[in-house]
Amino acid sequence: MARMLSAFWDIAVISADYKANFREECGPEQLNLVHERAARRLLRRCRENGGLFIKFGQSIAVQSALLPPAFRRELSVLYDNAPSVPVAEIAPVIERGFPGRSIDDLFIDFSPEAVASASVAQVHTARLRSDPAQKVAVKVQKPEIRLQIGWDLFALRSCARLVEYAFEIPLMWSVREIERRLREELDFEREGHNSELASRDLRRLGEAWMQRGVHIPRVYWDATHKGVLTTEWVDGISLVHPQQLADAGWSGRDVMERMAALFAFQIFVSGNVHGDPHPGNILVRQSPHAAHRREPQLVLLDHGLYVRQSRAFRRQYAEFWRAAMLDDKATMGRIARGWGMPNTGAFSTMVSLKPPQLRSRRPAAPQPSVDPGSARGEDNGPDAGSDFDRQMELKAHAVKALRDSHRLPPELVFVTRNMNIVRANNQSLGTPVNRVRILGQYAATGLRAMLVDDALGPGRKYSRSAGVMPWRDTLVSRLAAAVAAEWSFATFRIALAIAG
Repeated sequence: MARMLSAFWDIAVISADYKANFREECGPEQLNLVHERAARRLLRRCRENGGLFIKFGQSIAVQSALLPPAFRRELSVLYDNAPSVPVAEIAPVIERGFPGRSIDDLFIDFSPEAVASASVAQVHTARLRSDPAQKVAVKVQKPEIRLQIGWDLFALRSCARLVEYAFEIPLMWSVREIERRLREELDFEREGHNSELASRDLRRLGEAWMQRGVHIPRVYWDATHKGVLTTEWVDGISLVHPQQLADAGWSGRDVMERMAALFAFQIFVSGNVHGDPHPGNILVRQSPHAAHRREPQLVLLDHGLYVRQSRAFRRQYAEFWRAAMLDDKATMGRIARGWGMPNTGAFSTMVSLKPPQLRSRRPAAPQPSVDPGSARGEDNGPDAGSDFDRQMELKAHAVKALRDSHRLPPELVFVTRNMNIVRANNQSLGTPVNRVRILGQYAATGLRAMLVDDALGPGRKYSRSAGVMPWRDTLVSRLAAAVAAEWSFATFRIALAIAG
């Protein structure tokens, strides 16, 4: 109750601060101070409350394309290790899923200290009692999480409603999906199945280099249940430490090329997307498939938060990318309107993760004053109000874009989250690769595969007006659709090459 009430108090204070001090007559420094106070207060609340509040803060930290820089700067520290709890407190969590068996019955050399600790779980090293040679990572859910989750999610919903009411910004459309996914993330058996699904996708659909260059740790199901996940232990250098990567001789460009391609593959080809690819969930090691040459291999961890895209969403999303590259405004508008976003520019912002194009700032020189409520009102002093206008216009873009938020595909929340975190990873390594080019290449590949599948699928045998079609008409229809698919792919790749 104290955690929840403290969250309500802080959101109320932040809201009052914005209402009182975020004004048109304020200069950029004063406006930035409001953002910094809000970000610091959020950071303190997330740290003190812990648990899912850490997740909430991390979600805000990656929204740098839309939120002021202060939020990312302050809240990004939440990706550092969270406090761990003693083994004596997590032992009941482990033993609950294995009645009549203790930690010593399952593991040998269980580490007394956690080697990593996050918002909802911590990781220990051990060896399997059933296979003493196998070193494993044992991820254990923190004991207080099950008790806190209901209250924490209630606090999230309530705070989001308060902000929505106070500032007229639609938020609840995303909160409902976030709540559902967070509940799924606390089921470690589901996480194990997600990791095996991702591994199968790589073997079944991935390119040869990707099958060599990406590793997903094996799950040991005889030591796994809803509160405990046991996987093989893998040594590597975390992306949290870019300097260590450089000292080990790994090129930031090689690492980032693989990472951007992996997640573009998930978004546009496999349709099963990792929802939390932050630096702590990616390790780099020497590929075991390259004994005689230096070649990095990415190790992808933490598969608790996954989104399974519908085929319709994946196709429309790839089509939007193609239309954006070809400047096909009609197709872009059709898809955006179908998703309840009449402002195509705002939707493009969600795709490219860049701030929308705003109007030019007002003249800096003093001008005769006019009606301050007018969109064309002039400044009352040097550069006064221009930063305020820009930020209020950004808010107006967001509100207009989310006006029909109930029509937005739920997958879009987590696909955008994935892309946002990958963009931040690219920035942390010095932006060595063109992430948009890589996304476009996989959008072209994924769209081509779906169009060819449609061309050759059984649906070509039927017509709405004529029913079952003669075999000659079916053949002609399939050939025409296959040619159209190849033409779509060719024009997409040509547009990518020209844009590059």
